[in-house]
Amino acid sequence: MILSSNTKPDDKSYAHETSDIINVRDTASPITSTDVFISKSNIPSINRILVTHDGKDSSNKAVNYAISLSNLSGAEIVLLRVIENADEIKHISVNVGNSPDTHDSLNRDVQGPFVDIMEDTIRKCKEAGCKNKISYKFRTGNLVSEIVDVIKAQGYDMMVLTSSHIDSWIRSLFSNSRKIISNVTIPVLVVAT
Repeated sequence: MILSSNTKPDDKSYAHETSDIINVRDTASPITSTDVFISKSNIPSINRILVTHDGKDSSNKAVNYAISLSNLSGAEIVLLRVIENADEIKHISVNVGNSPDTHDSLNRDVQGPFVDIMEDTIRKCKEAGCKNKISYKFRTGNLVSEIVDVIKAQGYDMMVLTSSHIDSWIRSLFSNSRKIISNVTIPVLVVAT
């Protein structure tokens, strides 16, 4: 029974009951048997965080978030730089050879100003208060496929990346961030720039 707005519980003038009123407690519960329970055993541990870094200041915003998460969780941070057109860039050398671990995979060694930028970024991370291990790696090839391959092959618990296409749902639909997120199974923190 619903009370009219100007009545008190002890007042005898109650509003009329109506069949249009639905008691929330009578509706079906949205909780299903497939819900994940919040418990200590279901809280994930974060040991390795992958951060995409393209050398621009906007990437440093993602690095700052990764440092914060790393300091809270104790996770290692790995900065990943994917060089899409390495053969067209001056003052860079990419050496390709057999990996010592397997005979089938190729090892690419990137040298030049990209390494200097990453070394400088790591120095700045330490100065900013990063308490845990931080390293970097390079990949050459298609941005999306290289990032997805690294995540699938090397056991990361979380990824942090930047995206400038969040402001429009049409642009975000076709963005590299969207393509990456739809192809990985780990949590991804997208930092808007």
